[in-house]
Amino acid sequence: MSDFHEGTNARWSLSRFLMVGLIIAVIGYLPLQLYILFGPRDGNPIGLGLLFVIGVFTGLVVVVIGIVKHTIQYFMNGKEEP
Repeated sequence: MSDFHEGTNARWSLSRFLMVGLIIAVIGYLPLQLYILFGPRDGNPIGLGLLFVIGVFTGLVVVVIGIVKHTIQYFMNGKEEP
């Protein structure tokens, strides 16, 4: 069981959580920004606004999960190292 736990910690490091969270947030933001730049001036992109809110919120949640996981791992493994 400990091998499995160490393997999952190695695969999902803080940098990976940060990258995935940032990618999710950018994917949520990019369509709205492109509509603002290239869309009609009198458009009302409600769906793209909702995608933006959900995408950025989800990306933020992924980043927070990564930071909490990293903090827990730091305190759990920090006392074992000399």
